[in-house]
Amino acid sequence: MYVLRYHGWLLVAVATLPLVLVESARAAQPPAAAGRAWAPKFYGFCVETHDAKKRSLAQQAEMLRELGFDGVGYPLWLDGSLPKNLPLLDEAGLDVFQLYMRINLKPGATPYDPRVPDAIRQLKGRPATISVLMVGLPPGDPQGMDTAVKVLRELGDVAAASGLRISIYHHASDWTESLRFALDVVKQANHPQVGVNFNLCHWLKVEGDKPYEPVLRGAADKIFAVTINGAQRGADTWTHGLIQPLDRGDFDNRRLLAALREIGYRGPIGLMCYGIPGDAEVHLRRSIRVWNTWQAEWDAHRP
Repeated sequence: MYVLRYHGWLLVAVATLPLVLVESARAAQPPAAAGRAWAPKFYGFCVETHDAKKRSLAQQAEMLRELGFDGVGYPLWLDGSLPKNLPLLDEAGLDVFQLYMRINLKPGATPYDPRVPDAIRQLKGRPATISVLMVGLPPGDPQGMDTAVKVLRELGDVAAASGLRISIYHHASDWTESLRFALDVVKQANHPQVGVNFNLCHWLKVEGDKPYEPVLRGAADKIFAVTINGAQRGADTWTHGLIQPLDRGDFDNRRLLAALREIGYRGPIGLMCYGIPGDAEVHLRRSIRVWNTWQAEWDAHRP
């Protein structure tokens, strides 16, 4: 389908595109550890936003490494600090799994920062997904579709050239607050490197207790990134409600993870930390303790 849409220029690129897609798949879907039933990489996401200790990036990296996390997720650094920050993460032995940015769909606005393509190229060879928050219009406003499709295809091409992928970050109150609508946008964009996130806290905020399994099964090949956290069903606030450490709340994350395993998801799992108060080390330690317990359960029940 994508070939037909871009037939005019893909006649030249068709010999190289499959290799790009293969390399992208390898980067975005880390294999399970040898001998383990299911071993997704586990990373901290938005660790820095509410840490009472106000740690530097280097200190955050050291903390996450010592706690046993595999990587991190941050904003896509467009202030010139990307070449400096990536080596700090490398030195700590952490992968950068998710970097997020915004696309502004407001009529007349510049959709994205012109520095974005170069930043994506600097991430070549890393298992990073570029997550895009789509803003500037009310949720689901149809006048944003043409611009969204155009921009997603542009960024999808840039990402493909570096072995990366673009994923819509569905976020409450954004144009793509609904995961279902985000999947409709992905279908319209019709680009192999463009998919969606599954963000638990935003699913609960927008969809409540609606079953997520049918959506995941119907879009298995387009779930490019996942974030989870402890959560209280029916809550309306982020802090102490929809975003908590994994040992808090009544949402059944093991059921969600079982659904992801069932659909063949092999990408990393991010721990959403936005809005969790106090010393980040305290809640991160609690969450990874729960995660390690789950991993031991998966290993014990492997075929």
